[in-house]
Amino acid sequence: MQISFKSIKRYFRRKFRADFSTGLTIAMVAIPQSMAYAAIAGVNPIYGLYTAIIPTIVGALFGSFPYLVTGPTNPTALVTASVLLGFVDKANYLEYVLTLSILAGLFKLLLGLFKLGSLTRYISNSVLVGFLSAAGVLIIGGQLGNLLGVTLSKSSGLRGILRSLVGSLSQIHPPTLLISLGAFALMLTIRAVNRKLPAALITIVAASLGVYLTGWGGEGVRLVSSYGLPSNPGLSFHLPNITFNDIGSLLVPGAAVAVFGLMEAVSITKAMSQLTGDRLDPSREMIGQGLASLVGGLFYCMPSSGSPSRTVINVVNGGRTRLSAVISGFSVLIFLLLFSGLIGYIPLPALAAVVVVSSAGLINVSLIKLTWESHTQSRVGMLITFASTLILPLEYAIFLGMLSTILIFLSESSHVNLTYIIEEDDGQFVELPIDRLTKREPEIAIVNVEGDLYFAAVEAWQDQIETILDSGLKVLILRFRRTHLLASTGVMALDQIIRQAEEKGISVLFCGMHEEIEEPLESAGILNTIGSSQIFNAHDQIFDSAQSALERAKEILSQKHQSPNKETNA
Repeated sequence: MQISFKSIKRYFRRKFRADFSTGLTIAMVAIPQSMAYAAIAGVNPIYGLYTAIIPTIVGALFGSFPYLVTGPTNPTALVTASVLLGFVDKANYLEYVLTLSILAGLFKLLLGLFKLGSLTRYISNSVLVGFLSAAGVLIIGGQLGNLLGVTLSKSSGLRGILRSLVGSLSQIHPPTLLISLGAFALMLTIRAVNRKLPAALITIVAASLGVYLTGWGGEGVRLVSSYGLPSNPGLSFHLPNITFNDIGSLLVPGAAVAVFGLMEAVSITKAMSQLTGDRLDPSREMIGQGLASLVGGLFYCMPSSGSPSRTVINVVNGGRTRLSAVISGFSVLIFLLLFSGLIGYIPLPALAAVVVVSSAGLINVSLIKLTWESHTQSRVGMLITFASTLILPLEYAIFLGMLSTILIFLSESSHVNLTYIIEEDDGQFVELPIDRLTKREPEIAIVNVEGDLYFAAVEAWQDQIETILDSGLKVLILRFRRTHLLASTGVMALDQIIRQAEEKGISVLFCGMHEEIEEPLESAGILNTIGSSQIFNAHDQIFDSAQSALERAKEILSQKHQSPNKETNA
């Protein structure tokens, strides 16, 4: 894509202001988050800050979804700590974390280069809605402690937070609660007056000034400085220093972190694409995420992924292009180098309010209602994903959501629809419900097969055909124009049906044949069994092959010397 001077000028005139304010807001949220996530992973908070710079910039430039904000995330930090549990007591533990970041990036890059992004198609819309809604609830729940000024246990997920909250109600810190309520009120007021204004950024600045002027920072209102800012921050290239054997022992953990990170990034990306309307290229997103983690690992960054909360902030606060994430990365770097003292004055309850207001957009009532009213299987998929995301670790919830999608697909595609086609006196073909066939008791019947014949669908379909064979037929024409998959189980079932038909003296013809159906039947020898004179390929003209098959059926019927008084239409 060529970049002209006019396009640059147009960008700065129309989009830069929105990207700049949104990027600053993301950076303000990323700073305390990244330090906390680094602590979860077992490394110094400064490495979390680094991860909010390099991977964020690289992921934004090379990824597919323009609004995805890459960097440290809570689940990725937890997975990192989990897979490196055996190395946590080593003096050079950081080297293993950096190596893990590089290996995870290589695995992601390979998956993207081999175009394996299509695997994400198994995340259905209902699963996305469930995941999106539950992610909003989890993010909001995770901010309750900062909003109220209490320390809440997060060891058991949302249940642990709520249980801990009940026991901590008497410890709510009034100044912190006032800051939170004031931040909520200011953000909502600004949005109501003018949505183009950077409500989150204004709120953070106002809250910081308020806490500074009142001196509440020394009276229990937690500030960013409580995480412990480093004295001499800076970025530098570093090649992890571990043995070759240690690298081999990190291959499986690296693959696990890669797979989970991709699922996290692609899940939130697919979910947010429903709100923005942007198309997603999963394979390219894998490449972007791989480069982000790989390059980051060479600059003291822990494993990274797509951040649900910061991506939501990017979308909801009006980011226009991928440069909003790039700006956030550079903003963290600039703040880290020049304004680390001022960063420490940001009150955590104000940041929590920004995250909560932004995350509320994840719970899209209209999408939930649409999914609920669409189909029973969609409801089940949404509810399973929603519940599992709230109850289980996020990595299991995502895989369970994928599994429910596959099961829903199998359930929906396992229904093969059969209809009865007859030719009217004027030569027009009419499609009727299959139960009309047994009521008419014709000698010739065209049965239209609509659906895929694979293991989950074959049994019910075979039972219906066997019932039709007992209805007094002399010639059965199976029409396959609307069938696009014939698996081995379906081939075996067709072979049994032909044998049963022969035993009953019924001739079987195939019409509407196309390559997807013809190849497996030819390989199995079934076409030779039927004979080429009783097989009619599909043509551009609808019902042309059915007409030819019907004429052949009448010839066969005539040869069988059936009574002319019986119904011979099909």
